[in-house]
Amino acid sequence: MCTQFEYKCYFEKHPRKRSKIVEHNEAIHDGMSTGKISPPEELLERGGPGFAKPEPPREDQSSVEDATKLRSMEANSGIAFTRLLGLRLDPSSGPKLFTFGWNLGSSTFTVPKTPPITDFLAQDQMYSLARLYFTNVHPLYGFLDKPWVLEQLSMRWARPEACKIPDHMLAGIAAVGALFSDGSMRHVLPQLVDSAKLALESTSTMQPPCLMDVQSWLLRTLYLRTTDHPHAVYMASCTTMHLVESTGIHQESSSTAFHPSANEHLYDPDLRRRAFWIARMLNTWVSFEYGRTRVALRGITCQLPTPREGDYTTDYINLYSLSCCLDPERTNQIGQWEDFLKQLESYEVRHDGIELSKANLGLCGYRRIRLANPSLSTEVTNRIINIGLRGLEAAHRLAEQGQPWWHVANVPFQVICVFLAMDVRESLAHIATAMRTLEHVVEHFNTVAMKEALKTARFLVRLSKKRKDEDANVLGQSLKKDLAEDPHPGNMQLPSVSINGGVTTVSHGTPMTTSSNEDWNMDNILNNSDFDWNYFLTADMPAFNSFAPDGAM
Repeated sequence: MCTQFEYKCYFEKHPRKRSKIVEHNEAIHDGMSTGKISPPEELLERGGPGFAKPEPPREDQSSVEDATKLRSMEANSGIAFTRLLGLRLDPSSGPKLFTFGWNLGSSTFTVPKTPPITDFLAQDQMYSLARLYFTNVHPLYGFLDKPWVLEQLSMRWARPEACKIPDHMLAGIAAVGALFSDGSMRHVLPQLVDSAKLALESTSTMQPPCLMDVQSWLLRTLYLRTTDHPHAVYMASCTTMHLVESTGIHQESSSTAFHPSANEHLYDPDLRRRAFWIARMLNTWVSFEYGRTRVALRGITCQLPTPREGDYTTDYINLYSLSCCLDPERTNQIGQWEDFLKQLESYEVRHDGIELSKANLGLCGYRRIRLANPSLSTEVTNRIINIGLRGLEAAHRLAEQGQPWWHVANVPFQVICVFLAMDVRESLAHIATAMRTLEHVVEHFNTVAMKEALKTARFLVRLSKKRKDEDANVLGQSLKKDLAEDPHPGNMQLPSVSINGGVTTVSHGTPMTTSSNEDWNMDNILNNSDFDWNYFLTADMPAFNSFAPDGAM
């Protein structure tokens, strides 16, 4: 390349700061072939006994092949070639990366006008919502510069011409913060969300983005993940990743034609790293939960962010590193998933929000391990149960505090589904705990979605009970002759059981009502002996492919 463009060829190798976790991930990758994996002492101290991380995603491992692919991408692009040609002719004044001759340029697009945030939100209200955001959300998702944001916030009302932060970022901060309020600020949510949405869709997706656009889309992704349909969250997280690639923050220092200004960015490099890793974590986890393909970028060289006191962002990113083995492109090997669950159980967390994500990953690991081996050992079963129970405790505490994190609802419901699907005495013994936790969440967040989740969970438990009642009835049929010969067989009595119209009747004639006044009409299902219980309880969960075409759940 240097010869072609008559450059003076030289290469400065900058030592890259490597995380102990990433280094050990690569060691694991090398050790899997020999079966010898021994975590370093630093990881054992940080994550607990036996803690080790899986190998990083394949695209993180830079190689000559990756560099060749990146050069091929540049060679495909006529836009990039224009810049390379200009740099060859005059390196000091070459043209910027721009769409010269891309089309006829007949577009009539103009940025739509959105009402300024000062029209519907007072300064004291904005301060109050910002405090809620930085108290509850920022410690887990620390991709904003808090002092700078608060400084710019004060100027937005006092000296608007000097304010550098866009209104859509302020609106995103206020919208997410309002979710953690006592309900007094919910009336401004529609205006905040609509104004931020209109501004983001008409600026960052229509014009070259900057880091603040990435941060604003992260705020929108967090808001949608807490409140909206999985499809909306997935699309927002994918958009964020595409903006990450457009800004080049996934590369530690960029010299490519696609991101020529990455080195000239005025923002703190650690802030860029945090924005990239959080965007990638959200997109990956949402794609896992929704059953969709994540956005995989090429040429990732971004370092891990630096830990800060009172900040849990790096803890979250370390947990994400552990979850990379859940990528659908990885092979399903029983030993791999057992190691993953062992490492996950050993990983120590310092925040209940991360504990919920850890529990969700454990449930996801169970669904993956069933593909390799439906018959689980007692050790693996107990490990999954322990991870789920810790998640239930965290959900109970966060619900008590009024923290509306999405996994507060998701983890108790999924624990019920997984424990029912495991169908062993050890898991069924904790169904009542999971149900009480879900009921506790519904008491604190009495929404239509939560009521439907609770109703569905009770419905699944009744279906499981019906199946076991039928099994008991079948076994009872085999003892009918013994009962006829000896109507009083010592201390054992097995009455026959029949279910009719939602009422269970035993042989001595005492009716027991098995259904409460629920809205579900379950008579036909409960009395249908042809219902395929094995398929229902062992099918992959969540079955997101069952969404209707109009997006209804």
